[in-house]
Amino acid sequence: MPTTTWDPAKRASNLAKHGLDFLDAAEVLESRYRFDVPVVRGSESRTLSLAYANSVLRVLTLVHTTRSGRVRIISFRQASKAEREAYLEWLENIFDKS
Repeated sequence: MPTTTWDPAKRASNLAKHGLDFLDAAEVLESRYRFDVPVVRGSESRTLSLAYANSVLRVLTLVHTTRSGRVRIISFRQASKAEREAYLEWLENIFDKS
């Protein structure tokens, strides 16, 4: 897995707001069943990654970008209802093709 980086203040605020630590984001990044959605915020290309996390028994959303060959974590939270539904639909499509 590539090296991950983040802003320490953003990590602390994310932990306080969402109860998820950027240190645990590897569970999403390394997931075999990760669904990546490219997004653009301002002029920055980002990736919204969705994956089921066994550690919390939920679908999680990780927003990240690549800077200087490193994965920069921007946000880490529980997936919204719409994101969960999109993730489940994506999974169904994967297994329908098998």
